[in-house]
Amino acid sequence: MSEPTRPLAPTPPARHRRLSPWRVLVALLVLGGVAYGVPLVVHDNLTSAAETPATFFAPYVDVTATPTENFQVAAMDPARQAVLGFVVASPTDPCQPSWGGYYSLTAADQNLDLRLRITQFESTGASVAVSFGGRANTPLASGCTVTATLASDYANVARHYHVSTLDFDVEGSALTDTAATRRRAEALAIDTAPGGPLAHAHVWLTVPGSLEGLGAASLAQVASLLSHHVPLAGVNVMAMNYGQPVRDMAKAIETTVTDTAAQVQKLANQFGDGLIGADLWAHVGVTVMIGQNDSPGEVVSLTDASRIAGFARANHLARLSMWSLNRDAPCGASSAVEVGVLSTSCSGVSQVGLAFSRVFDRLSGTMTSATAVSGTPLALDTSPADAPYPLWQPQATYVQGYKVVRSGYVYQARWYNSGSDPTATTDPWTSPWVLLGPVLVGAHPPTTTTIPAGTYPQWTATGVYRSGDRVLYRGEPYQAKWYNVGAGPSSALVDAAASPWRVLFSIPGEPPS
Repeated sequence: MSEPTRPLAPTPPARHRRLSPWRVLVALLVLGGVAYGVPLVVHDNLTSAAETPATFFAPYVDVTATPTENFQVAAMDPARQAVLGFVVASPTDPCQPSWGGYYSLTAADQNLDLRLRITQFESTGASVAVSFGGRANTPLASGCTVTATLASDYANVARHYHVSTLDFDVEGSALTDTAATRRRAEALAIDTAPGGPLAHAHVWLTVPGSLEGLGAASLAQVASLLSHHVPLAGVNVMAMNYGQPVRDMAKAIETTVTDTAAQVQKLANQFGDGLIGADLWAHVGVTVMIGQNDSPGEVVSLTDASRIAGFARANHLARLSMWSLNRDAPCGASSAVEVGVLSTSCSGVSQVGLAFSRVFDRLSGTMTSATAVSGTPLALDTSPADAPYPLWQPQATYVQGYKVVRSGYVYQARWYNSGSDPTATTDPWTSPWVLLGPVLVGAHPPTTTTIPAGTYPQWTATGVYRSGDRVLYRGEPYQAKWYNVGAGPSSALVDAAASPWRVLFSIPGEPPS
């Protein structure tokens, strides 16, 4: 049932004299050539909201940060929604998508098990968005100067992870990169056109805000996409890092969102959409930085979080996100919480783990399902013969980081253990194993690199071996740890501590030495 539309809350008065952002925006559009011959008046660029949906909460996850955030485990991401960041240009190939400049899509699947973890997440009914850009690296639109290739990159990432929500985080120097702004808009116009690979995708634009809403550069980003007929699901304002001490962060964030909504309404009118009331708010989102912000004197407390969630719910805001799930934890030991710390892995305020997530998760909205992007859903492979890592053995010992396959699923050791069945997990916080996800179709059994015959003597059951002796067994090298006779080198793969042999090759699944 549709709810009645409401007039927007009045925009607070300006706090001091300043140059109108609309005049600056016009100058940026002219200097940057945003229109490029495209008619300024377009229609239905903001996707229609026939009914006012509930606000959805989707925290950002810094995929390449350490320690790894296990968003795929329900108990570790109660929202069951996540925005994964950030896909950027590879330092070695500006038209090659990479995660944080560290991992290609393939390398992220191999080293971070990312595709597997996304599959696990979505198999439980959860939703994933992929975010492009961020502050720390070169955005694809800045690095890749071929528009058609850029469009292909965006579509390929969506297909690779089978996601239907794409978030474009434009900040820092990328905000004023007019050439990249144009390429991004043109590439997305190609992808989202009828019949395009992202014709049914949900595209979000995330830009920085201020105490007076969006600045001219952020407004130019919105205008660029609208002028190129890109159907925006919404504009997500980053209400954080204001650059000055803020006594009441919740109020400041509410003001930022309210001013942003008024600005989006003005742009929507300019480009022919004419959104008002609840329909407008259904195209606005906000991202807050929980706990200690980058700017001194700015702290979002749990009390602030409750007020922000209530504000989002009352105004039917489309989206609420936080930076980040990785930081939703106390700093220091539970008995000695450190306050005021600025960290990528904790909030810097007094809290229990996931406290902010549980406050924001009271919002009942849903992001999207993964079915909007064309392509075949990811299939699973339960055949032990295809396991990409060693099968779990009850008598073996496993160190932190070791990966095994048990009953068609991949698990990773959280600490040293032996005899603990990964499938017997009842509490993911206390289990020595964390579930990464199911074995995917196309997986291959583990292989090791063999070395040429004759490099070392072949092991024999009657041989006498002393500490330091090296042998070949089934083409793989081993070294004796102590005197032994008749002990097969393969015992090192079952129980490394008890075996008189040490492997001299890498075993798929074991952590890097």
